[in-house]
Parts: sequence; C-alpha cells; structure tokens
Amino acid sequence: IWFPVVGAVVGGLAGAVIVAASGHWSVSIASLLGLAAAAAITGGLHLDGFADTLDGIGAWKGREETLRIMQDSRIGGLGAVGLVLLLLLKWAFFQQAAVDLPIRTLVAVCALSRWSLVLSAQFFPYVPGRTGMGRLVTDARSRKALACACGLAAVIAFASIGFTQGVVCLAAAGVVAWGLNRLFVARLGGMTGDTLGAVNEVVEVALLLVLTAR
Repeated sequence: IWFPVVGAVVGGLAGAVIVAASGHWSVSIASLLGLAAAAAITGGLHLDGFADTLDGIGAWKGREETLRIMQDSRIGGLGAVGLVLLLLLKWAFFQQAAVDLPIRTLVAVCALSRWSLVLSAQFFPYVPGRTGMGRLVTDARSRKALACACGLAAVIAFASIGFTQGVVCLAAAGVVAWGLNRLFVARLGGMTGDTLGAVNEVVEVALLLVLTAR
C-alpha cells in the first residue's frame, strides 16, 4: 500500500539535496549529489536488481541458466555497462529537472516507479518454485492494497505535477511495467526480486523521458 509514499519520500529527499547543494555548487554537482542520495537511501537495491536482470536476460540462455546468472552476486559486463548508462541518464535528467522543472517532479517520478512494483506484484506471478525478497511483495497482493496504492499514487502525481501530466505518467508507468513483466514471464516464467528492481529503474527513466521531452 505504501510503496508510492516511500517513493515520494525518496524523490523528495533527493530533490531537497539538489536544492540545498545548488546554493554552493554547480547544477551538475548538485544533481550528482541528489542521485547519490537517492541511491544511498535505498541501499542501491533497485540498481542491483537492474544490473542482475540485464546480465541474465542479456545472456540469452535457458530459464534455469538465466536465473542462475541473476542470482550470482558478481556483476557481468552487460550489467556493468547498463548500470553506468542508467546512472548517466538519470544524472542528466536530474540536471534538466533542476533547471527546467520543479524539483517536486522527482517526487512524482519516484512515487510512480514504486507504484509500478505494486502493479507488477498484483498482476504477474513470481517465478514458480523460487523464493526471495520479491516474494514478500507478491505474497501480500490484494485488491484492497492495489486500490489504496493506486489512490495514493494518483494523489501524489496530481499534487506534484498536475492532473494532465499526472495522467500521462500514470499511463506510461503502467504500460512500461506491463511490457517488461510480459517479457519476464515469457523468459523466466514470472518475476523475481531482481526484475522488480529493473522495473523500478526502467519506469523511472521512462517517466523522466516523458517529463523532460521538449
């Protein structure tokens, strides 16, 4: 239920760091500090899942081998490259947000990226026979939780970026999350904690693309 609120807090704190740092350093440095703050708050959990998912899916192996690669604590070449590019993209977006958009944009983006995890857990299965942190989310699925999370996500989005952009971003987050999870079900038979992290990161970047488009 509270995933969108947690995301809003992460985005708000990252935005606060950018605002505070902008008074002492350039926008690029302030944005990098904001990005570092967001990663530190979450312990890099979603970033780790994104890199592991890239390594597994990018290997083009069978289901069991893909899952084994994703569970390996070591990061592969594809995961490392993907992670660097992801962070560079987010840094660039944070800079543009700091210059062209209200910082509260980050509140909406981070809230909706976490809301996409609720959608993922509600409508897609966990990989059969597997256990992990992501199972805590799928095992807690319920229509009440979904309805409450959707309501919170909508309120946060509309309050942060307005009704029109809020609707667009809600739709974009839902479409991206749905497409990614369809891929994971086809390749793995379901989702894992790593794929949930990947969904969060890709949705976040997708929303930043939408909001910073000229």
